[in-house]
Amino acid sequence: MDKLPVLHTSKIPVSTRPLEQFLAGQLSPSTRRAYQADLMQFFGTDQLDLEAIRRITFHDIIEYRNALATQNYQRTTINRKLASLKAFFKMMVAANLIDSNPADSALVRGYRLEENISGKAIAERALKQILAEIDQEANDLIRSRDMALIHLLTYGGLRRSEAARMAWDDMHQEGAFYVLTLPQTKAGVAQDIKVQAIVIHHLEKYRHSLLANAYPTDGAVFLSFSNNGSHGRPLTDQSINLTIKKYARRAGLTQKITAHMFRHTCCTLAIEGGAKPQQVQAHLRHKDLKTTMRYYENREKLTDNASDYIQVG
Repeated sequence: MDKLPVLHTSKIPVSTRPLEQFLAGQLSPSTRRAYQADLMQFFGTDQLDLEAIRRITFHDIIEYRNALATQNYQRTTINRKLASLKAFFKMMVAANLIDSNPADSALVRGYRLEENISGKAIAERALKQILAEIDQEANDLIRSRDMALIHLLTYGGLRRSEAARMAWDDMHQEGAFYVLTLPQTKAGVAQDIKVQAIVIHHLEKYRHSLLANAYPTDGAVFLSFSNNGSHGRPLTDQSINLTIKKYARRAGLTQKITAHMFRHTCCTLAIEGGAKPQQVQAHLRHKDLKTTMRYYENREKLTDNASDYIQVG
């Protein structure tokens, strides 16, 4: 890449050529390139007009931030671009050309994806992308199976080994509720979990597809439909993981997605929805509440942070 020319702008008023003045203050050529690209992307031009700059509000910055997220920019890239805007408008404030910085951190928060709450959860946006990819699957058996599997992992918080061993007979109804009994768990004893109606809906659709294609519905729930020796046999732990990765890859997700992350996602979404730590502990069958509290405390650190109370000036 060619080197950026040395900018001699000491005699040019900031109001006349604000971008050039700003870039001239950056010692590193790579920093100048990054700032220039970020600012040109935001403004759509390198010929910045002072009046146009003055019309920018923090609402415009927030809209830009959210638009970047919908275009699947990584969190670190989004926050770098926000930092570029913040630095540029800071110079404009210092030059007395605008009254306040519309990109100030007090007005515009750095972008946080849902997975940052727990560190290993899947962002809700990414989860929807995975579901959309499953919905595009042409094979009805595979589509209905994988839709049921993803919903079970998301709402039930099952480990992939538990999903692989799940049998139709493990499901039963208690009054108005559906319950899944897991005979083999990490704890070494049978455990029950409540199954939400949306999961039952997708399991029933999958079951009807099995019956329509003359597959058994009296053994393992999740079967392999691969054209090899595993056809018709229960999905393995590894097969479930590979299935998840296949859809994440099709969705173009850069985050490394694994089956176990749906367990973290179940925990995080429940807490975000207002569930108490003890409720989440019982649902995910955590032996120690400390395991669950790590999610709860991480969430609280972000939603009610000490830095939120700091005001300078």
